[in-house]
Amino acid sequence: MASALSPRFQQVFPPPMDDVYMDQMDLKTLYRFSWTCKELNDRVSGYMCRAFRPKNLFAPIFKPNEHLLFRLLQFKTGLPDTGQGYD
Repeated sequence: MASALSPRFQQVFPPPMDDVYMDQMDLKTLYRFSWTCKELNDRVSGYMCRAFRPKNLFAPIFKPNEHLLFRLLQFKTGLPDTGQGYD
């Protein structure tokens, strides 16, 4: 998808740096940023999928793969789910 972006657009926001820039934005800014153009909307959507994966959110709390056990416990006990799927 990066090849479809204009050279000027790539200078301002080079694809490998998306996460670095977007990590610094609050959700309100990200939401507004995604309205700027289709390319940015696609990149913000991709960032949101990467940044808000359950295993990433649980990383500071659980050891690797323990988040799966927690999510299984949520499923079995009817607790609210924190994301989609088991990745």
